[in-house]
Amino acid sequence: MERQILRVNLSDGSIRQEDIPAKVCRDFIGGRPLAARYLYGELAAGVEPLSPENILIFSAGPLAGSGARGVNRWLAVTKSPLSGGFIRSVGGSDFGAWLHGAGYEILFLTGQAAEPVYLYLGPRGRVELRPANDLWGQGTQATQAELRRRHGREARVACIGPAGENLVRYASIVSNHSTAARGGVGTVMGAKKLKAIVVDTETDIPAANRELWSRLLERQRELIDRRDHRAPLPGAIKGAILPTRNFQGAWQADVDTVNQPHLLERGGPEFQTCWALGANPGHFEPDLVAAANERCNDLGLDTVSTGGSIAFAYELQQRGLLKAEGLDLGWERPETTLELIRMIAYRMGLGELLAEGVSWAAEHIGSGAVEYAMTIKGIEMPGYDPRVRPLHGLGMVVSALGGSYCYGKALHAGLFAADRQGEDLADQVSRIQETTVALETGIGCLFAYLGGWLPLELMTEMLTAFTGTELALEDLYMAAERSLALERAFNLREGLGREADTLPERFLREGIADGGIKAGPFTRLPELVQAYYHHRGWDEEGRPTPATLDRLGLELVRLDQPREFKVAFSRELI
Repeated sequence: MERQILRVNLSDGSIRQEDIPAKVCRDFIGGRPLAARYLYGELAAGVEPLSPENILIFSAGPLAGSGARGVNRWLAVTKSPLSGGFIRSVGGSDFGAWLHGAGYEILFLTGQAAEPVYLYLGPRGRVELRPANDLWGQGTQATQAELRRRHGREARVACIGPAGENLVRYASIVSNHSTAARGGVGTVMGAKKLKAIVVDTETDIPAANRELWSRLLERQRELIDRRDHRAPLPGAIKGAILPTRNFQGAWQADVDTVNQPHLLERGGPEFQTCWALGANPGHFEPDLVAAANERCNDLGLDTVSTGGSIAFAYELQQRGLLKAEGLDLGWERPETTLELIRMIAYRMGLGELLAEGVSWAAEHIGSGAVEYAMTIKGIEMPGYDPRVRPLHGLGMVVSALGGSYCYGKALHAGLFAADRQGEDLADQVSRIQETTVALETGIGCLFAYLGGWLPLELMTEMLTAFTGTELALEDLYMAAERSLALERAFNLREGLGREADTLPERFLREGIADGGIKAGPFTRLPELVQAYYHHRGWDEEGRPTPATLDRLGLELVRLDQPREFKVAFSRELI
């Protein structure tokens, strides 16, 4: 089966497709490792994230659109305008299935259009850049509705909202009601003046081994029937220990949005959004959180970074470091939260400052504001307090993605379980991260994995049957290790080394005691970071050693002199 890349240069309008070489497919399999391979290999060091030279990759997994369940997600991969390092953001719905159905596993975007455009992928390989001036300024829901009116109700759309157009540094990409939100991927799309991608083609991809494929689909159906109903749902928060008031306190949630049908009918919100737009700003009113979530999604804002930026502003007001004329800043003011969301998206008033992200805003304000900036590698932290959940904390600190979640969770025991007592935290984090990336070779759904109906063993067999490339589970883990090393090498090349692998001082210096929840400061972090480096085969500065790079076959990684990588077999379409 041919596996292909579509390259689109938005500056000159050129479009071409390429076959992905068989060895690259074999070594990196698909999804996240494959995208990391291309981003590291083709993006020059030191490129500004919002410059035309930055690369934005949309990745559909090799199983997307195959008929298997839990594998239709997609990734947006780029250099983050928040961290300046590697970022991947995961999108739901079935946009990945349609992108793969159009014939492409990777959509590779470079350059910058002179005027707003959208990319149209139509039947029989039709690929066009079309004007989008009339869509610029529209929310994500209006944009999707208009593009479906033009191209048919079945067309799939991924688009940005006003936040991406206005270069808010944590803008998201939205498809249906699902978002690829973290790290500013929508900001990069906005900088390229790309409003949307429309896919209007059938998703009919034949399996290489149809007989085996049919048996595997039947096996998955049986697993779904027997699935673990205790696995957490995306909106479940009951029992979770949620940081409050910009990580000054904690609250063990005693309500659950998944048990409130009127919220489910509104399409959410999920766990991190409930925390970011509710508990963190000091209130939890489910209907107002749902309204804030809807506003963020329509404007194209990452809910976690938005909530983190607002909570940061509230704490600065609490400490006398920030005032905003005409705004009632402070905790337990949900209406102010709603208004600030709009102001951030349109860069109005205080929103102009908060749109740059917490780290930059703290530096700009000065007067000690950086002490209250709850970020890791410049990315606003999710709803896990590292003092209470050190496994989550260490996982975020040593990941290339910084404050992004879905990377370092306790996969072995669900989202809210305590760390396994007596086990080596660095070893746990190393194994969890490898498992996470192995799952993302097929861009598998975390909740399908946790529910027991997308085990990695089954996904490995599915990849073999569908692509025709014989794979073992060890190959997925090797691809995961390669991806982790490439992501680290990318960050090192951009100046994010050992010094960036830390937490805000609050977690290292202060304990927490609130509502029966007690934990001391995370004083063990430096030694755990070094232990993690050792597990990964990195030196004391967090650099993959030559022996590790040789074991992984990563000849393209030269930490002293980055090498250019290009793939052959191009053919021009325009």
